[in-house]
Amino acid sequence: MFTNRIEYLAKLKGVKHNYLAKECGVSIQTFSRWANNKTQPDLEKAFILAKILHCKMDDLVEVIENE
Repeated sequence: MFTNRIEYLAKLKGVKHNYLAKECGVSIQTFSRWANNKTQPDLEKAFILAKILHCKMDDLVEVIENE
């Protein structure tokens, strides 16, 4: 199972949700769904997020192994 770390990284870097949403060209509602693990950004949007958050795309997700 995958979970995203967008919310964590945004807080860590001090970047506001509305700024990230604007830079990705999506609504704040769409960004909110990403941050709350309801949906995932597509590859293009993930690349933009990684660039803004100064991280690798791999850092945006965390793999959780089933027990």
